[in-house]
Amino acid sequence: MWPAVDVEAEEPAIDRLEALNRGLAREAGWTAVYTQEYIAAGMTAGESAIGRVWLAWPDRALFHTGDPPVRLMGLLGRTVRLVDLADDTCDERQLTDREWERFPLAAVLDPRGSLVHFTVADEGDTSITLIPKEPGGVDRVTITAGADELPAEVIIRDPQGAVNHLRFSSWEPMTEPPQGAWLPAPPDGVECVTEPGALD
Repeated sequence: MWPAVDVEAEEPAIDRLEALNRGLAREAGWTAVYTQEYIAAGMTAGESAIGRVWLAWPDRALFHTGDPPVRLMGLLGRTVRLVDLADDTCDERQLTDREWERFPLAAVLDPRGSLVHFTVADEGDTSITLIPKEPGGVDRVTITAGADELPAEVIIRDPQGAVNHLRFSSWEPMTEPPQGAWLPAPPDGVECVTEPGALD
């Protein structure tokens, strides 16, 4: 049985989540430039990269990392595909309902439903933090909205202390992702590998 939720106590943070939801939904899709820094547990600095993201409400996303792109990640519904052009690999898996419900993006798409799986903390100004109510792949996620009510910064900390820090800028409406596909094509001659047991 899930613990009781104090909705009133979390109302300011939920209001911010709902504003992000409205921001994403007001156009068919969005694209932005992003910078990413991954800092391993126990370190103060890490690997940096730049890229571009495409988003379409409610459940489509595509990340191109590198300039030119070397790593591609696409989300279409519950399907996630990872393509590494440097290593010529393609991995794909299907998120289970439980994984999707605890995915930070799902909290933005269904703010009030997220209270079942996350404690939503108000960080003041324009930021909120999502803290899973059960141990899992993330320890906490902090989301900061820009003046346009779209994500400006996302900080993901895992249970071991590693941090993935993304900053977004220059959001623009868009109609479709590159080549019209949300799941990136694998390198020539490479077949996508499905994680064993991930697809039902």
